[in-house]
Amino acid sequence: MKRQVVNLRTADFFKRHGQRLHVPLMLTVASLIIGSVTGAVCAFFELLPNLLNGVRTEWLQSLLNGEADSVTVAVIAFIISFVMIVPAIYLTRKYAPEAGGSGIPEIEGAMVDLRPVRYKRVLPIKFFGGILSLSSGMVLGREGPSIQIGGNLGAAVCDFLRIRKEDFYVLLAAGAASGLASAFNAPIAGMLFVLEEMRPQFKYRFSAVQAVAMAVVLSTTVRALIVGNGEPVFDLPVFARVDAKDFIDFLIFGCIVGVVGVLFNRAVGRMQDAYASFFRGKILRTVLTVSVVGGIYGAVSVFFPDVTGSGMHFISGWIMTSSSLGLLAAVLLARFIGILLCFCSGIPGGIFAPSLSVGALIGAVMGMGMLHLGILNYDPGILAIVGMSAFFAASVRAPITGIILICEMTNNFQFLLPMMIAVVAATQTASLLKGRPLYTQILERTLRLSGNEEKIEEYRVFKKENNVD
Repeated sequence: MKRQVVNLRTADFFKRHGQRLHVPLMLTVASLIIGSVTGAVCAFFELLPNLLNGVRTEWLQSLLNGEADSVTVAVIAFIISFVMIVPAIYLTRKYAPEAGGSGIPEIEGAMVDLRPVRYKRVLPIKFFGGILSLSSGMVLGREGPSIQIGGNLGAAVCDFLRIRKEDFYVLLAAGAASGLASAFNAPIAGMLFVLEEMRPQFKYRFSAVQAVAMAVVLSTTVRALIVGNGEPVFDLPVFARVDAKDFIDFLIFGCIVGVVGVLFNRAVGRMQDAYASFFRGKILRTVLTVSVVGGIYGAVSVFFPDVTGSGMHFISGWIMTSSSLGLLAAVLLARFIGILLCFCSGIPGGIFAPSLSVGALIGAVMGMGMLHLGILNYDPGILAIVGMSAFFAASVRAPITGIILICEMTNNFQFLLPMMIAVVAATQTASLLKGRPLYTQILERTLRLSGNEEKIEEYRVFKKENNVD
């Protein structure tokens, strides 16, 4: 009798927990489709802007190296980028306003039914509008848009396969994670971003985590097959380890970065409001203003390329730099202003990669400054590497993702402890200063502008219940 009771309890245990560990076939199929399609689409979203931007800048440089004077080349560059931005901003404002900017807040809002997922409009406008804006020289990144593209592809697959509502959110998250993994060639960070940044929205169960993992792996694999590069984003040497006696540097550095992160987020919010006040919903004024900004940065990109674009191509140089402290500080200030002027305009394009460039530059500036003062006992490039993760954590408030993402991108895992010290310091400083996480701030602003004040309160209650800042 006793053995029978034990057997019944054992059977009941496996019945209950076996169901929890079971991954439905349709969810598996959908996640594999989403991962492969997202990897392919995001690979072309990487290749095409690089190609167009390369053709644009090489042709302009050939004019500059020939008989054309600087003013003529600048005017031609302005016109080219102006023309590229016109359709990108017009189509976005006219048909799919949610395709503007990064797109990450839109996915976060969709995970809790606060924002619609109109993939039939968003996907073509985000893809082609993003290609044009990213190729123009504006200070924008493709990583945030890749996350939104992935999430919308997840929604499209759900509709096509008639996936049940409960699994819709899982596959939306799987698409978003696949987009980040493909954009940065960082599969672990792709998973962590969803599990950390979207932790209150994500419904944790074995099948959900498994679906995200499968989509991320396939996305990264497909991207590597198309782009032909499975190496880390940054080609860096292996730096010497930092002594424990120097860890105080990273604590102080993290506090400084935390302050800058809060200032950065507040500046983004105020600049977005300034643009909105100036645009007043008038599409012609919006198109002309944003196109002029694009034209200016198109011209600047010919003469000062390191202050334009996402900055990803220059981060390795800043990490291993021997440039003067003044030059690095000037580039940092120029890129900070460029993000505000370009990203906050509402053009399709992200802030993810540009913010990493700001973090790298803060670290490079501080490292070179300490080197000049004779108080640095390690390579200044280490502070630039740590700066990326610390600034991301202070701004987005996703510390674990920031640490793993930079480790994957740089292939330097020996700085985990200094990075953790700086990230914790940056995050705590930002929290003490009552800084709002960037994507939460943008989502609440979007809800406010759409006239959904009650949804803002609903969202705040939701995050409070889930212990999220």
